[in-house]
Amino acid sequence: MFTHPYSLPVILAAFVAISGAAHANEDHSKKAGEHLEKAIKSGKEGSAQDVISHIEEAKKELIEDNVEHPYTHIQKPIYGEHDKAEHDKEVFEEMDMAIEEAKDGHAQQAVEAVERASVHLREKVHAK
Repeated sequence: MFTHPYSLPVILAAFVAISGAAHANEDHSKKAGEHLEKAIKSGKEGSAQDVISHIEEAKKELIEDNVEHPYTHIQKPIYGEHDKAEHDKEVFEEMDMAIEEAKDGHAQQAVEAVERASVHLREKVHAK
């Protein structure tokens, strides 16, 4: 069997690229989770502006995650059929709610919304 002298390095490079993409995906979710935790801490300290800025950073990470791994939405969604997409939608809705609460000066309600977003993010990461 004839093998090209560059075949092994090409295969190894492809493996590293694939592994790197999977790792980058985990990093976006992890970074988003860290920003949500910071938002919770800021809300408990009463800093509505910091809550908003951390949520905006979490949104950027999740958007980047979704760019790398987009979801397709069917016309008639069936509950439970697309767990990751459903949790993703809930994360964004809760983050938007938290931002509105923070803008209105309701730190406790903002914290509660961020905590719900954080739960949905964890469930998204573990969903199939």
